[in-house]
Amino acid sequence: MLIALFAVLGLAFGSFSTVLIERVPQSKSVGGRSQCPKCNVPLRIHELIPVISFLVQGGTCRSCGSRIGILYPAVELLSAAIFVWAALLHSDFWIALALALALWLLAVMCIIDLQTKTIADALNIPFIITSIIYSLLIGQFTWLGLLLPCMFFGVLWVLGRGKWIGSGDILLGIGIGALAGDWRSAMASLMITYIMGALILSLLLMTGRVTRKHHVAFVPFIALGIIIVLVLKTGLSPNTFW
Repeated sequence: MLIALFAVLGLAFGSFSTVLIERVPQSKSVGGRSQCPKCNVPLRIHELIPVISFLVQGGTCRSCGSRIGILYPAVELLSAAIFVWAALLHSDFWIALALALALWLLAVMCIIDLQTKTIADALNIPFIITSIIYSLLIGQFTWLGLLLPCMFFGVLWVLGRGKWIGSGDILLGIGIGALAGDWRSAMASLMITYIMGALILSLLLMTGRVTRKHHVAFVPFIALGIIIVLVLKTGLSPNTFW
């Protein structure tokens, strides 16, 4: 029942994700009815059913017939997978919900960073809050674990004079540290982030997909690091930690 409930919640939050992805980078209000990005016609309730509406409408807008990007159902399914994974990791509803929301916000920030190369404080703040709530609920909150990634990114920001990383990464580091819990997990997350980042970027450079002048989205690498740490810490068994 918990897994089924979280699957439905994930689809619902996934539908809201597309609103955030479209409006947050433009500093638009996330309130109000959803509308077609091409003709701006407000969508009706039956056009907002996650995944199903996309399939029924053949991936097109009923009003103008324009194509609806595959991003919409893909994000909805990704959100559902995140929520289900959180329910598999934790049998307690509130712990699973806190983890699901934190990872969902992180996923939304990854997509926005890939599209715009920016990190929105409007998402960073709730990510920090949900991450702290999660670490408190599982009894793994430590100030050192929380501050270590923040200080690490802060030093990089100072040394690079804001050119290496942005200030949004510093706030993101607080949330990552809270989600990791103890300082060892936070350090492991940072190590994995930079190792995986170096490997992937080296491959992209060798294949000519990017150049040294490219501004590369860094949030996906940070997300990859913390997810690997969470997998190593919890596996698929509820409430089992290092």
